Amino acid sequence: MEVSIIVSPRERFTSIIVSLQSLFATIPADIPVIVVEGCSPESVCEQLKELQEQRPFEWIRTDYFITPQEARNIGFDMVQTELVVFTDNDIHYQTGWLEALISNREQYDSDLVAPLICIGPPEASIIHHAGGRLVIKKEKGSKPHVTERHRLMDRPIAELSDIMAPNENEIVEFHCFLARSDYIRRVGPMDERLITREQIDFGLRSKIAGCKVTFEKSAVVTYMAKVPLEEVDLPYMVFRWSDELATRSLQAFTGTWEIETETERVLNRWIRPHRFRAFSSAFPKQLEQLGRENFIKYVVSPKTRKYIASAFATRTKIPDTRFPQGPGPKKISLFFDDVASQDEPDSTAPGWIRHSDKPMIIGGMATMPSRMHTLWPAIASILPQLDRLYLFFDRFDKLPSIRHPKIIYLTSQSFGDHRANGKFLGMLFAGDGDYYFSLDDDILYPRDYVERMTDFLQRGNNAFIAGVHGARLKTDIKHYLTDRDVANRRMAIATESSVHILGTCTTAFNTDTLRLDVRRWKHRNMVDLTFALICTERGIPLKIISREENWVGSQEENQSDSIFSELQKDDTVQTTMAKALQQFHTNNPEREQQ
Repeated sequence: MEVSIIVSPRERFTSIIVSLQSLFATIPADIPVIVVEGCSPESVCEQLKELQEQRPFEWIRTDYFITPQEARNIGFDMVQTELVVFTDNDIHYQTGWLEALISNREQYDSDLVAPLICIGPPEASIIHHAGGRLVIKKEKGSKPHVTERHRLMDRPIAELSDIMAPNENEIVEFHCFLARSDYIRRVGPMDERLITREQIDFGLRSKIAGCKVTFEKSAVVTYMAKVPLEEVDLPYMVFRWSDELATRSLQAFTGTWEIETETERVLNRWIRPHRFRAFSSAFPKQLEQLGRENFIKYVVSPKTRKYIASAFATRTKIPDTRFPQGPGPKKISLFFDDVASQDEPDSTAPGWIRHSDKPMIIGGMATMPSRMHTLWPAIASILPQLDRLYLFFDRFDKLPSIRHPKIIYLTSQSFGDHRANGKFLGMLFAGDGDYYFSLDDDILYPRDYVERMTDFLQRGNNAFIAGVHGARLKTDIKHYLTDRDVANRRMAIATESSVHILGTCTTAFNTDTLRLDVRRWKHRNMVDLTFALICTERGIPLKIISREENWVGSQEENQSDSIFSELQKDDTVQTTMAKALQQFHTNNPEREQQ
């Protein structure tokens, strides 16, 4: 095969070994592989040396922290083959992926070919990108606005079909794609000024150049974004997503294309929250112990300053920045005028997901086989109010055949045995600044549920968790079941108030305030108390909304297989958790005033 593969860093060091092992297991031994990295820890370098002895590859190591675009250009300088694959160092590969990309290129005479990119773990389960499209808008007298649209993002791979994912395509994801080498040479080097918006920039250049871009659904790779970072990864992660590089990137992008981009909005909604998630992934116990505010103050901020200073100190004598020349301002202006005057592709076409600055309304629900008779009425009551519903099927041998474009099915076979905790698995896919609603499969939600709950949160600047069903613990707890005062979801509540525990059948919050990964939780089916402990330890208040009687309805209560029925038999573990929660409030009386 006349193809070379360039592996560049994305945002961590430690992912590269497993990624290369997956790569080498799925390609012929004579395919040239070029690995470019800089300042990796010695432990990673030792593993790379060992791997290089087992399967030779070109290894280029810089003595400075290197950006992905710089690495791609350095790697491409060595390419002598007709085709080239650009791929990141955190990708896992399914057998046959490379052959499928090459076959697609030959069949359609493509310049660029995008594989089916999943997001995991698990591998090859949930789609991240099944082809993409640029959406360009320009009103008379204003600058253009460019967004991208992904096809089938966050949907199960089982939904893939020729109808949902044809080969037509406009944009490739830089996680992994195939290109003709002469095309890359023709359009110029990758823009090294960019660490964000690079794929939109590349997509715009390709569109102006008349490039043919296709998608190949049988070439499957997985972007392993959900693997927790290790502490040793943070120096590169913080450098790669630093405010300095991001600001420079956005300035270069808007300067090239003269389009509307809100730098502070991008920094606040993506760059900074992404760095925070990296720290919380690497230091989960410290986050739980310190709470969000102190975690940022004592962990995130000082380490970020230290890592950034060290990283940029290595870059005092880096090569000159490379970026493509042109197209010129006149050609760009004519291009935007021409494209914006065309009809926008149908936003209701199957599978297309628009990236938008508007927060998404996301629901998460778990169900089990015995709840089919209450599941669909529950879904019918809430689905019109949601943009997306992540529905976790717990221990189903066969899934129901009903499909809906808003519903993403998650299964215990793919994600593990999480029981009721599975209602929070959708958090793995939620974006920054979205609203997440945890839901139950036997509740009937009113038509104004999402509107009133989001309004409640926004009036409080999204600083707390909102709920309907809540409880306050008594001072002396002997039994969790009896030693609490419950504000039942059916009750009329005249005044908004703070509680110790919220029923996760009716909670809502902004993802900038709370991030959860239930795969780490110790207990199953003790979701309300675990949720309360996490929020309390992080310093996030829990509040119930004022409402009229029976605002939220129940189809059934206290079923024989319900969590409450199990609690009535034995509340020993819950009592221990409740005492810990009460002790935390006792030791932090200021929380009671929130």
